[in-house]
Amino acid sequence: MSELRECGPNPFGLYQVKEGDTAASIGDRFGVPPAVIASLNHIKDFPSAGAMLVLPSFNGQTHVVRPGEDIPSICRAYAMAEEEFVRINGCTFVYPMQRVFVRRR
Repeated sequence: MSELRECGPNPFGLYQVKEGDTAASIGDRFGVPPAVIASLNHIKDFPSAGAMLVLPSFNGQTHVVRPGEDIPSICRAYAMAEEEFVRINGCTFVYPMQRVFVRRR
């Protein structure tokens, strides 16, 4: 027999695009870099209002890449494996001022 339980808000990490939304505005609201949203949803162009996006369920934070940082140095700072970083962020290199998703300290 099944039982219904309270699951909290948005347990599946879905977000319905609203008029005026951009990848940057959604990313700022949920603490997810826009590149992660694009990679996770396999999109090149931002969808129109009404479309559903999947947001990551990874419990992390954003990090702004500083000059001189690379993936190995960021991974050491946040105790992440490089493979995990690449999987979560969908990129194999970083550049200064890029926002990436990392583990919470």
